[in-house]
Amino acid sequence: MNNVQLSVDKVAVEYHGVTVNFYNQLALSFREWFDIKPAIRHKGYVYHWNLRIKDAYLYLRYQPWWQKKSRKYTLQIETHPDHLIKFQRLLDALYNHSQEVYFNRCELAYDFPYPMSNVFIASNTGRNMNIYEGTRYFGRKDESKANAFCRNYDKKVERNWKGIEESGERTRVELVYRPDEKIPLESIIQFPPKFNNFYTCTVNTDLQAVRAEKRAMILALQHGLMTPDELSKHHRASIKEIMSSQQAVDFDALAAQHWTELITVPCAIVCGKVSHLPIQEVRSG
Repeated sequence: MNNVQLSVDKVAVEYHGVTVNFYNQLALSFREWFDIKPAIRHKGYVYHWNLRIKDAYLYLRYQPWWQKKSRKYTLQIETHPDHLIKFQRLLDALYNHSQEVYFNRCELAYDFPYPMSNVFIASNTGRNMNIYEGTRYFGRKDESKANAFCRNYDKKVERNWKGIEESGERTRVELVYRPDEKIPLESIIQFPPKFNNFYTCTVNTDLQAVRAEKRAMILALQHGLMTPDELSKHHRASIKEIMSSQQAVDFDALAAQHWTELITVPCAIVCGKVSHLPIQEVRSG
């Protein structure tokens, strides 16, 4: 589908082997530059910073609770790719004071020029769909950073709510990409996301030939009046079969087509290089 636009909405990177001494220097500078203190939390990472430069943000976390006591810990950053350049000095310092830089996750956004009622998504793995304030979520709240967690919402409505006028329809499907293995950031370009095993997605172009009962169920699902778990297993299977006759969306092919252009600049900003070599050659080199 050539009319689907892809973008990366958030990206998270891990710096391994960041010393406590260097972190303490950062903490002092954050207090001076941003006049803020860290939030201390008792799960995930110990220290949390919310850094802002005008409209740009960067979340910084240090010292995972699960790591043993040491002089070096993992540090993680998370931001929108467009904001990375605003924190270039910090990123350069982090890169120079870490042993390894790994890709952690990103949120890959697929924007469809259709209303939400025309974009149908079904989980292939049994994830329940929940609806909150018009947004559809596939997965539990505590899985929001897990691989293939999905959000589906009306992007045009969201932008209008923010005071940004937008013509035409825009439905967003947002999927979290979090590889199982640790991949060096410079090599992530070789590993585009794959979501087809998790979801079946179609664009409904014509439902007139569908029996009235099934069409009513589909429309109820699409307008958020029902969730899939309210239907019997038989009805869910038959609806999925009906959707197979509509315009299919290949998440994997779209991601593979656009991945290089989407991830090259963030990699270059964070670590100054992008590698097309196999990981084994990168590590040995």
